[in-house]
Amino acid sequence: MKHKISLTLIFTITSLLLGVFPSFAGQWQETEDDQWQYIQDDGKPAASGWLELDGKRYYLDDNGCRKSEYWQKDDGAWYYLDEDGVLVTDCWVDNYYVGEDGKLEKKR
Repeated sequence: MKHKISLTLIFTITSLLLGVFPSFAGQWQETEDDQWQYIQDDGKPAASGWLELDGKRYYLDDNGCRKSEYWQKDDGAWYYLDEDGVLVTDCWVDNYYVGEDGKLEKKR
């Protein structure tokens, strides 16, 4: 009986302590400069370059900020990021067509 009470007490205290600490889940966070950074589960900003989340691709600059409404050149190819910073695919952007992979393919 004492063993059950001890285990219950330990479990209760552990649960209470874990509830005190905030859990980190990756999320977008606005900076003081009105830019957006993706903060990873560990609380650190994501590194620069391409970031894939929930089936969408974003490009982060050298400061880890999301580029939006922007033509990004990467490995000699051009890509367009919409107002939310999402890579545009398989459509026309003004006079330019981007393919299924997001690369600029042709001009009208």
